[in-house]
Amino acid sequence: MRRLEGLTIVLMGASGGMGKACALRLAKPGVNIAVCSANPERVDALMKKLEPTGAGLYAAAVDVTDETQVTAFMDAVYEKFGRLDILVNFAGLSITAKLENFTEADYDKVFGVNVKGMLFSTKAFAAHTDPEEGALVISFGSMAAKRANPNAPHYSAAKAAVNMLTDGLAQQLKARNIRMTVLNPGPTDTTFFEGRIPPEKRGDFLQADDIAELLEFIMTRDKRIVFHDIMLDSFAFYKR
Repeated sequence: MRRLEGLTIVLMGASGGMGKACALRLAKPGVNIAVCSANPERVDALMKKLEPTGAGLYAAAVDVTDETQVTAFMDAVYEKFGRLDILVNFAGLSITAKLENFTEADYDKVFGVNVKGMLFSTKAFAAHTDPEEGALVISFGSMAAKRANPNAPHYSAAKAAVNMLTDGLAQQLKARNIRMTVLNPGPTDTTFFEGRIPPEKRGDFLQADDIAELLEFIMTRDKRIVFHDIMLDSFAFYKR
């Protein structure tokens, strides 16, 4: 099993939900955790929870659709810790809209966060990785990329693009010893569903801690192992 002590783990879009759960699970003495989000208040709140863990910490407010901001953040993380080892692209956005109400601005937001954000983050991260040490990039697709969401087909299309980008970049970056994984979870009980599905109807959803546990498992496998495409769902939800 690979140990995480001494490594730098970068969590993009990680101030809440799955990203927050992952940061709290991984933060321990000897592990460097860098987090960012577009919401500075949530970043600050997460940092306060992480400070007692003894982990090395860095955080900033970053708009992942702005390549300049993403690059500056990754440069700063590298300058602080001297290495980048694992990247997790959590940042995601969905807008529910019927075709007749769908706008170009909706499209730009959904594809900007989900697709451009993943691409910009991976590009900036890869620039600082050590080919001898290798690196790991985990990006979030969705089960919506495998079975389309009729209420948000543009979101399904964006997450399908994340899957294809992961596959294509894996072939490009293997020469630099960078492993690429895409994780496609089913509905997960996070703030993502607030205002859309009431809490009492989310009881059989996956939990953020389920995702954090799986991420830790992937990160701690020997570097000779690569997980290409992982799909997971709540069995109760799957049986519906």
